[in-house]
Amino acid sequence: MAQPLDPATTEVDDHLSLVGGGPAGVLLIDLETRHVIHANHVAEQLAPHMRLPLPLEEWSDAAGLRDLDGHELSDTDHPLSRVARSAPVGGQAVSAGRASDLGGRRSALWVVALPLEGAPGLSDQALVVLLPLSDPRVRLAAATRPEQGADPKDLYGRAVRATTLSFTVADATAPDQPLVWVNPAFTETTGYTLDEVVGRNCRFLQGPETDPASPSQMRDAIERNQACRVVLTNYRKDGTPFWNQVDLSPVHDGAGQVTHYVGIQTDVTLRVDAERAVAQALRSETRARADAEGARARLAFLVEAVNQLSGTLDVERCARRLLELVTPELADWALLLHLGEHGELVGVRGLHGDPALQHDVDDYATSLLTAMRPGSMVDVLLQGQHVRVIDGLGSQENLDERSGYLRDLSITEDTARLGSASALCVGLSGRGTVREILAMVRTTDRPAFGPEDIDVGRDLGHRAGLVLDNTRLFEAQRLIAETLQHSLLSELPPVEGLDVAARYHVGDRAAQVGGDFYELLALDDGSVGVAIGDVLGHDVFATAAMGHLKGMLRALAHTSDPAIGQPGRLLDDLDDLISRLRINTIATAVYARLCPVGDGWRLDWANAGHPPPLLRLPDGTAEALVDDDPDLLLGVGTAVRTTHSRMLPPGSTLVLYTDGLIEHRSRSIDQCLEEVLEVTRRLGGSAQQTCDALFDAKIAGPSDDDAAAIVVRLPVSDA
Repeated sequence: MAQPLDPATTEVDDHLSLVGGGPAGVLLIDLETRHVIHANHVAEQLAPHMRLPLPLEEWSDAAGLRDLDGHELSDTDHPLSRVARSAPVGGQAVSAGRASDLGGRRSALWVVALPLEGAPGLSDQALVVLLPLSDPRVRLAAATRPEQGADPKDLYGRAVRATTLSFTVADATAPDQPLVWVNPAFTETTGYTLDEVVGRNCRFLQGPETDPASPSQMRDAIERNQACRVVLTNYRKDGTPFWNQVDLSPVHDGAGQVTHYVGIQTDVTLRVDAERAVAQALRSETRARADAEGARARLAFLVEAVNQLSGTLDVERCARRLLELVTPELADWALLLHLGEHGELVGVRGLHGDPALQHDVDDYATSLLTAMRPGSMVDVLLQGQHVRVIDGLGSQENLDERSGYLRDLSITEDTARLGSASALCVGLSGRGTVREILAMVRTTDRPAFGPEDIDVGRDLGHRAGLVLDNTRLFEAQRLIAETLQHSLLSELPPVEGLDVAARYHVGDRAAQVGGDFYELLALDDGSVGVAIGDVLGHDVFATAAMGHLKGMLRALAHTSDPAIGQPGRLLDDLDDLISRLRINTIATAVYARLCPVGDGWRLDWANAGHPPPLLRLPDGTAEALVDDDPDLLLGVGTAVRTTHSRMLPPGSTLVLYTDGLIEHRSRSIDQCLEEVLEVTRRLGGSAQQTCDALFDAKIAGPSDDDAAAIVVRLPVSDA
């Protein structure tokens, strides 16, 4: 007599390796009219939007059924056509045009089709089951076709023997859902014939070792008109138990009413004898695996913790996150000791798993600064190691040992009040130097730190130390780069009569530097030079190149040669210097000169591949100064750039900007340019108000690029 099996560990029979784990499609076919009259939910998804009853060929075409050669089944002697002629199909591979679990891709199916001979009220119908295939290599091997000219009776017998799957059909409209048909494979598996089961609920297969939860699961699925799969202990007619995998599926008519339940049953006990021989070994292995999984889970947690630490580039936030990750998962409370250049203790922060005790931990961290002995903490606390376990922190025993790292032993009382039975101290080593020590403390409510914890702590110390080291290095580099860029983006010099404002905004990325620049120049001839530029790149190299270009532009603008001072000529000379000095960079730029002429101003400008300047006139109109034939960028080759001129009335506003102001992830550049123009039209106030409004609109939408702008408002005429 077979012993009860655990369904989670039971192997499935060899023949099921042919069939994938997905749900099966089920059809009931009227053999007289050759119509599909019932289908389950999976079959409905194979041929969606088709109302039943439906001619068999139309359903096949709607499902996109093809044979293995790619021919439409409606054009071939396919299994649905054969079963419509009352010929059984023991198994044939086909493909379907769509399947709900495959996102619309073609999927292979194994078709089993049997006339329901002897079924009360169903003898003129046939059952079709479409099972998903697994490995494509199995699909071709499994594609068996009946021989031409075979005797129908012999063919029926061979088809039944070709599958070991048991099929049952129950009447969903009758009380207690009695069986109305079973196939011969069911009889071979259970010993019950069709006459013995018709009119009975399948509960007769259950027995003393059947887990009540499995039948309950099936009843719940029936009440909700849902499909289900269960594995349970059933009993054959001779009383022997076997493990039965039951796939139960409701079948609907054209109105959506459940008419039948089709069950696909599989005996999964063929390997029981072999499993018995190793059952005890498996249980022992399971216990050992559980212990190993516990250790592996702790390690996986710490590795994931370090991955989370990498999500920030701020040292303070990274240190705080480290404490939050180990408390209370690994420790009841924890301390992070910050060390100076010579390993001395310069700071302590703590975190308790109980928020009510956080204030006590903060006070303890402050007291520890003076209670620890001076010197390198690696030698004083860790005794020259990277990992150390200290037990009995809060007891009055072994005070001599604690005096090795504490010069004020009275702090032991504070340690006891916090609850301290065992501490795991880990040096966070970055590139060979320990800059922090993590002390994880457990109370008597948890086991002391053991060998597995020490291994995890050693791994954590190295990985977290590298993350903190890299974060410190990034902060140092960012400070240098920001200092460089801010020195290059100096404050605008005052120019009498002009209202000027400029602003720079960092994009949504880690690097805080870039190649955007602006410039305002009060020239000796009384004119004013205004420039905006964008060097390709978002790093310190772009910033350095920007510094070169900005210096050369200022020098060229202050030349005494009037011809060189023209914007087009100036950009050409700047491009020539880039080539001569072998400055390997590409940049866009606009250079403009504002010259007072009578009561107004003349605007001269040239554009080297940069977004067009914006101009707002005193009457509130605004436009983009777009070039019909744009000039080349700087650094891509020699060119002769055009100087454009225009007279401006008093009170006009000129806006120069970089492309970061009109680049947003969710909108096109043309849309953003129109929005910037609208902001410029709407505002007639000061240059600072216009500049702030432009950046407020930019910041409202995410952008990876930096943005810079300079706004110049001409004075209003006294008249």
